[in-house]
Amino acid sequence: MAVRTLPSITGDSPLEHLLRSKGFLLMALLGLHIPLALLMQRLPLVATVHALATAAVGLGVALSGRQLERAAYMAAYVMGAEVLWHMSAAGVFYEFGDYTICAIFLAALMRSYRLKHLVLPGLYFLMLLPSTILTLASTDLADARSQISFNLSGPLALAISAWFFSNVKLSRDQIQHAFWAALGPIVGIATIALSGIVTAARIVYTTTSNLSTSGGWGPDQVSAALGLGALLAYLLILDGRVIRPLRVLMLGLMTWLAIQSALTFSREGVYTAAGGAALATLVLARDGRTRIRVLLLIPIVLLVVNYGILPRLESLTQGALGTRFQDTRVTGRDQIVGADLALWAANPLLGVGPGDAKELRGLAFGDVAAHIEFSRLLAEHGLFGLIAIGLILFMAVRNFWRAPTLWDKALVSALIGCSFLMMTAAAMRVAAPALLFGLSFTLLPDPEDAAAPNPWPAPRPGEPAPRPREPAPTALGWRGR
Repeated sequence: MAVRTLPSITGDSPLEHLLRSKGFLLMALLGLHIPLALLMQRLPLVATVHALATAAVGLGVALSGRQLERAAYMAAYVMGAEVLWHMSAAGVFYEFGDYTICAIFLAALMRSYRLKHLVLPGLYFLMLLPSTILTLASTDLADARSQISFNLSGPLALAISAWFFSNVKLSRDQIQHAFWAALGPIVGIATIALSGIVTAARIVYTTTSNLSTSGGWGPDQVSAALGLGALLAYLLILDGRVIRPLRVLMLGLMTWLAIQSALTFSREGVYTAAGGAALATLVLARDGRTRIRVLLLIPIVLLVVNYGILPRLESLTQGALGTRFQDTRVTGRDQIVGADLALWAANPLLGVGPGDAKELRGLAFGDVAAHIEFSRLLAEHGLFGLIAIGLILFMAVRNFWRAPTLWDKALVSALIGCSFLMMTAAAMRVAAPALLFGLSFTLLPDPEDAAAPNPWPAPRPGEPAPRPREPAPTALGWRGR
């Protein structure tokens, strides 16, 4: 397989080009999150300042009205940093990530006057509002506001993300930059998790989620964030536009993040990453070059995992890790779905109201928060929740169908697949499912582009065809023709 490098007239090797490119700067920024995360964990005030500064910079970028892709980068950074802030005990409220993303995108849309394509995302969120009357009527105002915010901040972020990316089209290189922006703080999450393992006097490994190996915070959310990072690294590896040295570095990063995700003993991150990667791979397998790359990559990864990584992890955890992942039980999620369906059957029109299912579900088998977003929509929003489910499924299928290229379809598959798997494992407790779903809209062609004049008109009879422009270097490598 040919490797895209700089033109031979420069005499640069791919590694020399890496050291001179923005890709090296991006790698340095990832590395800076290692000491930053350790400092944030030691000093929660630093974590608070980091969260507030990130929100302020994001809003400043959005209100500048220039280069709207930078607003997307800031939102992706917030998505990656959200769990890092919680792990570091930052002094921000739980839904801070969701609302920061909403504020950045709304400010960017209003500042640029790009207000089209609101119908489907707006209708999806409107379907969730009628049942809020029940929560307000059955609970005091402070608790009702808290419950509504906790359960609807994720859907609101999904609707606004979809609206934003329907109006802002990112190029393939800009999507790469968004992935890198998210990977920075995810490296910080992995650093804190690894630090907890290395510095712990003793860790007791069982077959349940492990707080000690998750940086002291929710294993489900930490595992999901690390799995998301592994998936983003895998997608960068598959992208032939990324030069080989960076793809090798991404392979190492993907391996590290996957290991840390597995060691939380929450299976969510590994499964969501594997699901998204499998969907992208299946789509890209139709392309000959990518199929060769995947056929070369998968055996290497399997050999390294089976004979290098797994034996050491099994030794470290005294066999508990293998036992955990061999357990195919759904840890009570089937009971949660059953309870949600029973609540919907008893309250078919409006459901029981956002947040009220937790208490009513608890009467059956314990006070358990929502884990599956789709059954939560039915239980708490009734018929309107069913319509909301139908709308997001319709948008997902439409986005895949309308994606113009094979690579776009692969990205849509990975993003939506990972988003839905996260919603199935832990509802929408973090912002990642919302932003991933919204990002799939940026890969759709804008109908107005079809009416734009062709910059390369067909030659007149007898005239030679226009010569294509020379390829230009991208931030992560050299773009082939």
